Amino acid sequence: MVNYFHNKVIVVTGGSGYIGSSLIRALLGRPKKIIRVSRKAQDFENDIVDWQLDLSIKDSWLKIVSEADVIFHLSGNTSIYKAEENTQYSYLSTVMPIKLLIESARQLSKKPRVIFASTATVYGLIKKTPVSESFKTMPITTYDSHKLEAENALTIASKKNIINASSLRLSNVYGPSLSEALESDRGILSRVVKMALLGSPIKIYGDGNFVRDYIFIEDVIEAMIELSIIEAQKEIYNVATGIGSTVKVVFKLIANEIERQTGRKVDIQNIDWPKGSHRIETRNFTASIELIISNTNWRPKTSLENGIKLLIKHYIDERAS
Repeated sequence: MVNYFHNKVIVVTGGSGYIGSSLIRALLGRPKKIIRVSRKAQDFENDIVDWQLDLSIKDSWLKIVSEADVIFHLSGNTSIYKAEENTQYSYLSTVMPIKLLIESARQLSKKPRVIFASTATVYGLIKKTPVSESFKTMPITTYDSHKLEAENALTIASKKNIINASSLRLSNVYGPSLSEALESDRGILSRVVKMALLGSPIKIYGDGNFVRDYIFIEDVIEAMIELSIIEAQKEIYNVATGIGSTVKVVFKLIANEIERQTGRKVDIQNIDWPKGSHRIETRNFTASIELIISNTNWRPKTSLENGIKLLIKHYIDERAS
């Protein structure tokens, strides 16, 4: 990877966000230059170029594409509920930047490698698992519809040889990072851990029997980096573990691990779903990761048990510092 990146200019949009800040930390010292496009700056040991840009206007993308060899596009709305409340904001945040990226690449005759952070919820309420990339996408939220529209635009542009893009359908990402997920419907495990460490009970909506595919953030970062350099490229990849776990089992793991690390028992309560909860929240999902495994050297390395241990230790250490 060092040999690949050493003469490259890397642009990370959403570079101060939950995934973006961890990605930049992993890339430090590798590329010729890292350009972080975000709303706020963070401190790193190495020099990073910071750009504050409006990604819904073309001039911003002309500037990015003219410089970039690789673009990790991680910015945009991450909340299902915000997208439902304001569909125009969702479109400008998710779809418009992709269209402008493609237009800019065409205008400049420059073909960057693009890694787009999409979501596994574009599959909708799938009845059969594990879910492979060949499954039909049936989004049931505005957020997922816009993610899929962005994916489709990138796929078409790649087939036309305008850009070289892959969309990564991320499952439930968790783990410590330099930045927290801002939206209340993201970063659930982090919120649960923090509240439990403060003495609050862990609350499970409904019976907690819905299945998720939780993937540790460091494994996501490694997948992004690996997929940015491979030669045998596909347009769509699931990035997950291929292992499903019910929410109640995961929350019990958290409670047991907090008790092990702190000596304090954590109560677990089942409560009703909040009014206005979207039915996508009750989905069951486990991904097939055969495609990414067959096309790369990547494998998820962090078990759910170890990931939860690391997440809890991170917040305990943070409180002690």
